[in-house]
Amino acid sequence: MYEYSPIVSSLYDNVPIYAARPDVKFYVDEAKASGGSVLEVGCGTGRVLIPVARAGVDITGLDASEAMLTECRARLAKEPRSVSARVTLHHADARDFELGRRFSLVTAPFRVVQHLVTIDEQLRFLDTVKRHLAPKGRLVFDVFNPSFSVLAAADGLEHEDTPETPLPNGGSFRRTGAVKRIRWIDQVSEVELAYYVRSGPDAEPERFVQAFDMRWYLRAELVHLLARAGYRLDTMYGNFDRSPVVDSSKELIVVAEPLSP
Repeated sequence: MYEYSPIVSSLYDNVPIYAARPDVKFYVDEAKASGGSVLEVGCGTGRVLIPVARAGVDITGLDASEAMLTECRARLAKEPRSVSARVTLHHADARDFELGRRFSLVTAPFRVVQHLVTIDEQLRFLDTVKRHLAPKGRLVFDVFNPSFSVLAAADGLEHEDTPETPLPNGGSFRRTGAVKRIRWIDQVSEVELAYYVRSGPDAEPERFVQAFDMRWYLRAELVHLLARAGYRLDTMYGNFDRSPVVDSSKELIVVAEPLSP
């Protein structure tokens, strides 16, 4: 896991490709169908968490980044009391936390599980989640379905994914992404996101880099990992429209529940 800098956290909600992700409705529907309270691991700025609370569901958000939680609290402060009162936030590590309660649903949206690089980290996360699931509770998370042609084409160079984008403070930013290295044996991509931030139209851009490892999974590997951790795979979707997994699927969306003792 890694920490977001305050600069990156403040820009997060302005990245168009994040705002356009089609996952929010999926997670809101899962939360409503759970019939109880929800825990979101890796809640960040509240991109998914706040819509869940708006839908009338009590939700607890957990994140390892205090900077992201600060942004989330600022967003919640602008919501009606009827929404913000449904939310509880915790600063904690996804691999090892204790909240002293259980939830009908635990979610880890937008690649959270891909920041768990080692098998030990993955098993610790799954065990910790299991302790926080109520009887018949479910775990739902998403990872990308790896494209080997895309991985093999990684050249280590910066490629723009966000053109110059205005900010509410009168500044602007653009962003590039680079896969600096593929560790094939570990199934890990070493990623750098570079933010070029201008304080005003005529200002020179200042560069901020967010570097992290991204673990990618195959479908069969996830099935085995869940079984080893004491879970039953309920469903795996290939997209947020709940379509089945096929070779061309962009996503691997897991719905699992702990095996009965």
